[in-house]
Amino acid sequence: MAQKKLKVGINGRFFVNKNTGIGRYSLNIFPEIARQYPELELIIAIPEKLDAETDKYLRYQNNMRVILVKENNLLKKLHGGLAKFLWEKISLSKFFREEEVDLIHSPYPDLSRGGETMPKIVTVHDIIPWSDENYFQRTQLSLLYNKATLEASKKADFVITVSDFSRKETLNLGCFDQDRVKTIHNACEFNDAPHFSIEEQGKILERFGLKVEDKYLFYMGGYDKRKNVQRLINIFEGMSAAMPDLKLVLGGNKVLKNSLYMDLKIPKKLENKIIFSGFLSNRELIVLYRGSVAFWSATTSEVFNLPLLEALTLGTPAIVSDLAVHREVAGELAYYFDLAWNDSRVAKEIVTLLTQEDQYNKYRQRVRHSKEELQQRFSWQNSAQQVAEIYFKVKSWN
Repeated sequence: MAQKKLKVGINGRFFVNKNTGIGRYSLNIFPEIARQYPELELIIAIPEKLDAETDKYLRYQNNMRVILVKENNLLKKLHGGLAKFLWEKISLSKFFREEEVDLIHSPYPDLSRGGETMPKIVTVHDIIPWSDENYFQRTQLSLLYNKATLEASKKADFVITVSDFSRKETLNLGCFDQDRVKTIHNACEFNDAPHFSIEEQGKILERFGLKVEDKYLFYMGGYDKRKNVQRLINIFEGMSAAMPDLKLVLGGNKVLKNSLYMDLKIPKKLENKIIFSGFLSNRELIVLYRGSVAFWSATTSEVFNLPLLEALTLGTPAIVSDLAVHREVAGELAYYFDLAWNDSRVAKEIVTLLTQEDQYNKYRQRVRHSKEELQQRFSWQNSAQQVAEIYFKVKSWN
C-alpha cells in the first residue's frame, strides 16, 4: 500500500507577480522542494491564471498541483486591497479546508487559515508593514490588514526569515518565540547560468541601446522610497565629468502605482546616459550583470537584497550601501559606502575604484574566484531541504 503523501497547501499569489522578490522566492523554493521530496504533495492556490511559461514550469513536477481559486475581478478593479483581503481570509482558507491539506505554507504574511488544528508556516521577508506605520500610504483597510497579518503570523506554528538580519528584526518585535523562528537564506538561481557568445551578448545589449564595449553601472531592484534610486542618479551626475562615457542602467520597474514610488528626476545632460530597462528576462539579466562594471545599490533598508547575490554569483563587482544585511550576504566581496557620506564623496570614491585599473581588475578577479563559496552558502537546493525539514517537524507536533 502506497504511503500517503504529506499535503502542503501553498499560497501562490505571488506566482502571478513573478518579478517581485516574493515571486522569485516562490518560483525557486517550491518547485525545488517538490523535486527533492516526492513524498510531499504541494497544492498551490493562485488567484488568477498564470502566464504560459510559469504554468508549464510549475506543472512539470508530478507532485505539484496548481489550482485556480478565483479572486473577485470586479472587486479587484474597484479596490484591489479589499479583494486581496477577502481572497486570503475567505476563499483561500476555504480552499485549504476543502483540500484537507496537512499544513499551510504562505511565502508572505497572509490571513489564510485552514482551521484551528491545521498547522501553518509563514515566511517573513520584511517587517516594515508592521514596524513603520509612516512608510506606506495608509488607509484604514491597509492598517487593519497589516495588524491582522501580524496577529495571524504570531499564531503560526513556525516562522521562516530570509536572513539573520531579518530574524533579528522579527524577534525584536517581541511577539515571536525565538525557538520557532529560523533563518533560511534566499539563494541565487544563476549558479549554473549559461555563457553567451559575444554575438549573443551584443544582440541582447542592443535592446537597451548598449554595445558590448560600453561601460555601465547596473542597478536591479525595486523603486519604492527606501531603494534610494534618485540618490543613485544624483551621485551618477557627480561622476559624469570624470567618466563621461560611463552609463547607468536601471533595471526593473514599479510594481504598484501609489505614493510609495517617487517620480525620478533625470538631469537633462544625463538623459542619454541613463537607461531604463523595464522588467527583464533571466537571459537579459545575466548579460546585463556580467557586462556591467559593477552592480550598484544605495538602498537604505533591506532584508536580503537578492540582486546583490546574483551579481556576485555572476562574477560582477558590487558597490552597495553599508548595511548589516549586505555584509551578511556579501562579506568582504562588496565595496561599501556609508549612506552618511555626501554625494560628492561617494562619487569620488566610486570613480577612484573604477579608474584604478589594476586594483579594479584584481577586485573583479577576486569576486569571480569566490563563485563556488557563494554557491555553497546560498543554494535553493539547501534552502529547500531546510524548509522541508520544517514541514516534517511541524507536522510531527500536531
